[in-house]
Amino acid sequence: MDTNRASTVTFLFTDIEGSTRLWEQYPEAMKPVLARHDLMLRQAVESNRGHIVKTTGDGCHAAFETAAGAVVAALAGQQALMADPWIEIQPQTLRVRMGVHTGEAEARSGDYYGSAVNRAARLMSISHGTQVLVSNSTAELVRDGLPTGTSLLDLGEHRLKDLIRPEHVFQLVHPALPSAFPQLKSLDAYPNNLPIQLTSFIGREREIGETKRLLSTARLVTLTGSGGTGKTRLALQVAADELPDFLDGVWLVELAPLSEAEMVLPALASALELGDMPGVLLLDLVTSYLHHRRLLLVLDNCEHLIDACAQLADHLLRLCPSVKILASSREGLGIAGEVTYHVPSLSLPTVDDLTPEALSSSEAAQLFVERATAVNPHFTLTAGNLAAIAQVCRRLDGIPLALELSAARIKLFTVEQIAARLDDRFRLLTGGSRTALPRQQTLRAMIDWSYDLLTEPERLLLRRLSVFVGGWTFEAADAVCSDLDVLTLLEQLVNKSLVGMEEFQDQARYALLETIRQYARDKLIESGETAAMRDRHFDYFLQITGQAAPGLLGSQAFEWFDRLAADYDNLRAAIEWGQEGRPEDTLLLAGNIIFFWVFRADDRLQAFTWLKDLLLRVEEQPTERPGSRRRLRARARGRIAISQLLLSQGDTPAATESFKVAIALERELGQELWLAIALGMAASLAIINGDLEGARQAAEESLSLSGVYDRRWLLISLPILMWIEHRLGNQARADQLRQEIRRCLEQVDHPMFMPIFLSLGIEARYQGRSEDARMYFREGLKIAQRLKSRSFVAAMESELAHLARGKGDLQQSKEAYRKLIYTWRELGQIAAVANILECFGYIAHREGEMERAVRLLGAAEKLRENIRVPMRDAERLEYDATVASLRGQLDAAAFDSAWAEGRAMDLERAIRYATTSVGETASPGDINL
Repeated sequence: MDTNRASTVTFLFTDIEGSTRLWEQYPEAMKPVLARHDLMLRQAVESNRGHIVKTTGDGCHAAFETAAGAVVAALAGQQALMADPWIEIQPQTLRVRMGVHTGEAEARSGDYYGSAVNRAARLMSISHGTQVLVSNSTAELVRDGLPTGTSLLDLGEHRLKDLIRPEHVFQLVHPALPSAFPQLKSLDAYPNNLPIQLTSFIGREREIGETKRLLSTARLVTLTGSGGTGKTRLALQVAADELPDFLDGVWLVELAPLSEAEMVLPALASALELGDMPGVLLLDLVTSYLHHRRLLLVLDNCEHLIDACAQLADHLLRLCPSVKILASSREGLGIAGEVTYHVPSLSLPTVDDLTPEALSSSEAAQLFVERATAVNPHFTLTAGNLAAIAQVCRRLDGIPLALELSAARIKLFTVEQIAARLDDRFRLLTGGSRTALPRQQTLRAMIDWSYDLLTEPERLLLRRLSVFVGGWTFEAADAVCSDLDVLTLLEQLVNKSLVGMEEFQDQARYALLETIRQYARDKLIESGETAAMRDRHFDYFLQITGQAAPGLLGSQAFEWFDRLAADYDNLRAAIEWGQEGRPEDTLLLAGNIIFFWVFRADDRLQAFTWLKDLLLRVEEQPTERPGSRRRLRARARGRIAISQLLLSQGDTPAATESFKVAIALERELGQELWLAIALGMAASLAIINGDLEGARQAAEESLSLSGVYDRRWLLISLPILMWIEHRLGNQARADQLRQEIRRCLEQVDHPMFMPIFLSLGIEARYQGRSEDARMYFREGLKIAQRLKSRSFVAAMESELAHLARGKGDLQQSKEAYRKLIYTWRELGQIAAVANILECFGYIAHREGEMERAVRLLGAAEKLRENIRVPMRDAERLEYDATVASLRGQLDAAAFDSAWAEGRAMDLERAIRYATTSVGETASPGDINL
């Protein structure tokens, strides 16, 4: 459904003048004062058909259906506030300033969005205590219906600190209110040359606050960042906000149009309106003028004249003690006393919360929607275009210029079409404002500007770094670009805001914004180096996975899982590159990280597809050739990996045959630990197949091999042997093995033992040892959460939900299942989805919703048929008992009808039916069967 469309709303903003000082003077007394202040304003607002949207520290934000209600509420609020003596803070008093403005805004989740909200707040900010200011749009609506004795005093046009069009401002006049006030605190009250902006300023509250904080303690603050991130708009907004702190004003020096260093000083003089003086050097004239003045200089776009800007800034800071400088540049000026602040891209939509309200909290989405609406007034944020807007924002890295250029295409394309065309973003994102600088009219021109300022070695490294996907370490760059001075050149690219750096596991990782990576990739293609660089990239990650294979089995396993997760996009890119020309090496690369695929990766189906294709390619190659042992190792690792993936998908027949091949290959290789692992996995599968003797043989051989290496590897086989003894009725032996397992588990902390806890817990649950089962699942959950394994976290939480259901806590289990069914669907584990549907059916049966239970079980049956994964024997006990009970409580026709209705549901309908409460979905017709 569509989100709320924009409607006309009148906003009232209030603020206590000098509240910081009052809190410092009366920290305890201000608490009851503020509470009484809040109550008075709430009463004034609500008695005039308004409502408080939120409190804003020492003020409030209120919304009204009518402009007249807002004006009357402001008057009533001021009268109530002025009537209170505020004895707690005498001789001080409470003086509240107010602003009222009417405009269009969207209401979402109890808040309002749109430029009208910001305009109202800016109007309030130029007022004085006890003064009420009214915008022209509000004045036009209330002029003929003002309360008796009330009038509007025309204060003329004033520029607000949002820097967009001037606002015609009126003062509310009433005998109970003061009438004489100082000059309004608008931009016009202070010397400045800040330009009018044609578009609104979106978000950046954190960046504005941080820049102001830095500017309060440093005399030179340089805003750095890649092109198009909004450094100029941020600098201008901070400068506007800081105007009252600079007696002699704020002065902007626009450097982007300049091409020569010699033009910087004249540009500064021109901004200060200083003419030539015969016989006086221009530098001396400027220095003399600034020496005793308290002002802020804004040096915008310094990067192409960096040396000249640095020299001038250094000179002024040394000789003009009351001058501060706010600079914007793609790199810092590099002089003493400078503080740099990296301007990030706009905040992005979260991946897992695509609701209109969540999207509106993203600055990138706010900007896109507002600019798109300006281009096409019929455009609106809807449930249908949420995903596409989020995709555009993320793929354009939240870069404001890129988002504005993409929003301009709303005249020609839908959001979905724009998102689909971003692979060719440099052709799509053209046609910016004709009045903008040439480098701001297209996305390519924006990056061309930065690229052209680089030295040739810097360009070469930037091009080559485009082979990395999702970031890299210094060691990776040094290996892939070994013929370059990576240390020096990488530092320069970081300084020039083309490469980003963040800390990961006490190590620096670097990354390119996707837009810059695509640009650099195009340049790499033009250079003809693509194949050579991707081969180097592949070789590096083949080497890394070779180190990871034993690392994942060793004491640093958790660190290796995190490291592989950080480079997962690089691993995918390496596999995609190598599978055509180097299938054997690629199979070895993929097989080396089998446990990462099984325990950590979410895209197991993609891994399965790769491994299946690679195995086919490698096994078709001739067996007798140089390097055949390497081929054997690649096949063995690949076979173990695909066998385990087949098992996780529930395809036990294929997994059984594949494990036989894997074991034969490992025997031929003679690598006993890997053979022990393959035998242990095969033993687990044999139990599922009901082959207890085969399971025993495989487990005992695995046990004899694994114990040689490390006691903890006994855990590969001990749980299987314990399970077999239990199934055979040898309880004493089973208990003995269980104690041995517990002793081993006390001595180890390793991801490999996550499935051990899962197996032990399942065994305990089926035996009725609920407390033991809960302990195992919780311990396994700890490891899974530490490992960040979504699949095993979901498995442990599913088992805990089953325990809660078995104990009779149906509400707790339902809440867990509602979350888990979506997790399993996202992970592609449809057999697990079917199991959760069955569990919803069991709960419905216990709650007396018989037909609902039948539908859910019918839907689960159809799902299992579609994927050809039947439930296991242990699962059938509860299932068969529930179905029998349902047949006994419903007549045959009702049962068959409900069962057919459930089978008719597709996956999404079945999930929606299961997760919707009974009161919301009384019949399957409500979900459009």
